[in-house]
Amino acid sequence: MIRICCLLTITTTVFVSGCVSSLHKSTDDLRPNIIRENIEWCDIWISSANNQEKPGVLLVGDSITKGYYNTVEKSLQQEAACARFATSACVADPAFHIQLEAVLNHNHFTVIHFNNGLHGVDYTDDEYRLGYEQALKTIQKKWPCARIVLALTTPLQSGSSRANLNALVDSRNAIVHQLAEKYDAQVNDLHTISKDHPEYYRDPYHYKSEAIRLQSQQVVQVVRDLLAGRIT
Repeated sequence: MIRICCLLTITTTVFVSGCVSSLHKSTDDLRPNIIRENIEWCDIWISSANNQEKPGVLLVGDSITKGYYNTVEKSLQQEAACARFATSACVADPAFHIQLEAVLNHNHFTVIHFNNGLHGVDYTDDEYRLGYEQALKTIQKKWPCARIVLALTTPLQSGSSRANLNALVDSRNAIVHQLAEKYDAQVNDLHTISKDHPEYYRDPYHYKSEAIRLQSQQVVQVVRDLLAGRIT
């Protein structure tokens, strides 16, 4: 079992100076500045690193994905080897793509469940779309036969101090729908099962066990259907 976990406190922009031009020239045209949170983190967990028999499943996301990962992995352990790549980096940040490629380059995946949208709230829709599409292109290039699931971003708790961000979530989810159609990806609607249920939350972003159970069940079902060929 391999776990790679890094905690980055961003105090300078030196980290990105050598990678932006080579990876995201087109992104730079839209975004003159890279926008980061005070603390950035990345968590990569490969639970069956030597797996040679079962199909690989990668759950991409953030702390929401970390919340449902353990249940999903346990539920699918007889059918697949589940891994996670969770990060605070938005798809509009070049750092996200460096992290994603590191995971894709050294592991095999049959299904990739992709969730990104709660972080990087100061990026525009155009920047988000461009970064998201670049991530999908990278996945298709690395693993052209992998099935891709695009999860809709979960809402912020209604009535909370962060509920105003739900307009941004809705806008980003509309982009996800458009890209799912363009790239022939399955959509997993994790948004609807939590919307208008403030009792599901333990803070404006994160969920109690009941909601995590519902999210896990939905992720398991869509992944299981893809592995079994019930979704074409």
